[in-house]
Amino acid sequence: MVLLASVEVVLPIFALLFEHVGNVRISERHHRHHDTYVVPVPFTRGLVLAMAFMSVLGLVLGWLCAALEFLPEALPVFAFFDAFIVTCFVMWAVLRRYKVSVFDERLMITPFLGPDATVRYDRIDVMQWTGLRKGSGYRDLVIWAGGRRVGRLSGMVDIEQILMAIDRFDALPREEKGIIS
Repeated sequence: MVLLASVEVVLPIFALLFEHVGNVRISERHHRHHDTYVVPVPFTRGLVLAMAFMSVLGLVLGWLCAALEFLPEALPVFAFFDAFIVTCFVMWAVLRRYKVSVFDERLMITPFLGPDATVRYDRIDVMQWTGLRKGSGYRDLVIWAGGRRVGRLSGMVDIEQILMAIDRFDALPREEKGIIS
């Protein structure tokens, strides 16, 4: 049970410290050679605060179950809150990794998982909207180049600014006589 309780303490504290003293994850715009777009900080910080809240709640409820012998035993209570905290921690770590950097002639995507993808703007065949709308109001945008899928721009980042940098609106689907091509 001590191991389960330590998970509820260590992971949220690590994430809180990393959010506080880590590099500032803001979108870097209007640099001389590039712009970089990341998942908004309020979203990742919200995950960390949810972890911290659930950690405190889990520790208090686990302690009450162990000390006062409530109906449930402490072990399932700690296990439930640990599962929530570990899931949020993994989601936080994956979301912090994502970024899109636009340069003069190319785009570099660091996806949630997997290797970086780089594509030259002039090699883009088509860009397709996919998935559900995110909080930004945009859906994800899949980029195809050379007949293969090279990357996916998440709707969580500033897609509008990225599209302005790519400047390949001819590669976006367009509506012709009620039919989207």
